[in-house]
Amino acid sequence: MSAGAARELEAILDAAVDPFVACGPDERILQVNAATERLLGWDREQLLGRPVTDLFPSRLHRFHGLSLPRYLLSRRKALGGRPTRVFARRRDGVELLVELAVGAAGMDGQERIVLTMRRLHEVIDSLEEPVEQVAGATDASMHPETADRLYRLLVENAPLGIFHFDRLPVITACNERFSGLIGTSKRNLVGLNLLTLRDERILTCVRESLDGRPCDYEGNYRSVTTGKETPVRIRFAPCYAEDGSVEGGVGIVEDITERRRVEAEREENLAQLDLLFRGAPVGIGFLDTRLRYVRVNETLARLNGIPADAHPGHTLPELLGEAGAIAEQGPRYVLRTGEPLVDQESTSDVDLGLEGPRRCFRGNFYPVRTPDGRVLGVGVLIEDITERRRAEEERAHLYREAQEAIRVRDDFLSIASHELKTPLTPLSLRLATLERRLERGENLDPSVLRHARHQLTRLTGLINDLLDASRIEAGRLALHPEATRFDLLVEHTLASMDGQRGNHTFDFERPPEPISVHGDTYRLEQVLSNLLENALKYSPDGGAIRVRLSLSDDVAVLSVTDPGIGIPEDQQQQLFDRYFRARNASTRSYGGLGLGLYISRDIVERHGGRIWVESVPGRGSTFYVALPTLASARAALPQVWPDRHLH
Repeated sequence: MSAGAARELEAILDAAVDPFVACGPDERILQVNAATERLLGWDREQLLGRPVTDLFPSRLHRFHGLSLPRYLLSRRKALGGRPTRVFARRRDGVELLVELAVGAAGMDGQERIVLTMRRLHEVIDSLEEPVEQVAGATDASMHPETADRLYRLLVENAPLGIFHFDRLPVITACNERFSGLIGTSKRNLVGLNLLTLRDERILTCVRESLDGRPCDYEGNYRSVTTGKETPVRIRFAPCYAEDGSVEGGVGIVEDITERRRVEAEREENLAQLDLLFRGAPVGIGFLDTRLRYVRVNETLARLNGIPADAHPGHTLPELLGEAGAIAEQGPRYVLRTGEPLVDQESTSDVDLGLEGPRRCFRGNFYPVRTPDGRVLGVGVLIEDITERRRAEEERAHLYREAQEAIRVRDDFLSIASHELKTPLTPLSLRLATLERRLERGENLDPSVLRHARHQLTRLTGLINDLLDASRIEAGRLALHPEATRFDLLVEHTLASMDGQRGNHTFDFERPPEPISVHGDTYRLEQVLSNLLENALKYSPDGGAIRVRLSLSDDVAVLSVTDPGIGIPEDQQQQLFDRYFRARNASTRSYGGLGLGLYISRDIVERHGGRIWVESVPGRGSTFYVALPTLASARAALPQVWPDRHLH
């Protein structure tokens, strides 16, 4: 545009009665006319280049995320070209009610936004923010009464209570909504002097608005006329006369009863949630999108070993070091995938590398989202399941022991039935032979009777072992101790077993002097017999059974060594348990109920002694029995033997 054309356009605009403002796409003022200068008190040079929003109060700068011009442009179709009443701001800060129309022309970078204004000289029941209070058709021929009727119609149907007061301050007008909130008629309200109210905070807001400053009140309003109390929020704002002076004020009243109820419920719910959060038996925490703690409860703080107030703003690695870097993998996975990660178990020593007693944890990690799906962070739930895991392991251990006990029981019943039947069969045959010979009057062979008696003795021994085992379990195995020559008892037992040794030999190394103990002769002989019978039984290839009796610090030590099959190292500890049989000693090859050593251990221990074994598989075994001598029978037994497999 040439300079002459520009001056001609400027002269035309200055001749216009109504204020005119043009701005670019960045909403900065490019052109104003003289009417704008007169209305708002600005010089043209002062306005050029300024944001157009400077012409309006700050509360009107944005609506629904848009600037005032853009918002009114978006409403052009709905308004049908009619202007909108808004407050314009003069240079001295005084607010003027104007009718504003907004238009736009051009595209892209050449867009121009045009604002035209017309001042309203009379204001009735003015509102604080009357955006989109349509002033009726722009036809200048519309009668003022029609515009006033439409304006009052909008005020009466407003969803908020509205009242106007003058400088006295006396209420001069109000709508039905306001009288309903207060609980009295408009007739009683109009003419009410606000200074008669007892609420000093309301009076302060009235004074503030009459001084030209908006003010807010929130509280329980008590009606002077009816005594009704209503929780309200009131926005007080000044109203200006044509000369810019404050001629009164307006109040926008909102009944906040429902809002308070909702807030009370929300506070109650938050208090309950906070109680659950703080008192939960599991660790609860929240991490933001940078995996920094926002909040944790005391349980999680104790699990981490760090005070709760030291967590916010820190990451897991910052708090826990290398263990925290490992633990952070779960929340990081949730942020990356958006999917929860549940029931993740770990241990403090193996998985996290922490020192100290082993602790077991179960972790659950969840994405925390807003209603529109945006991820705010990660919720963390950590449970210490150490005691639960221990209980489970203990139950599993007890179950295995019970299963083993059942297996031992079943094995014993099988072995017992076999062992009891074994002597009965030859015994029955021997007796049948004797019966036939007696019937025929034949001479009796003494060997038949001897073999029958041997089988009967064997059967009696098995039954006695079962009875002894039962007595031991019941704590009723009786002993009759007396002074006993232990060396002579060993010699006697060896002599009584000459008929059983077969191709074995007994090599007895006697002590240099007699050894006496305070013991039950019968039971000690039972122990010696058990050890010698085992030595014979588990040395199937024959060989020498070495028996040695010696004295060590007032303790008689007897050892029985065989060249037999030996006992596996891992089973030597169980050898003296009831019904136990080493895995290399099958019931088919080696008879017995597995009670001999169990009974022997009980007898020896009742004498204040100890019994143990040393063995190498395939190279034989040595069983030791240590008993206090007669002189020290009641003294403590010295620990002069190896602790391994000691009973």
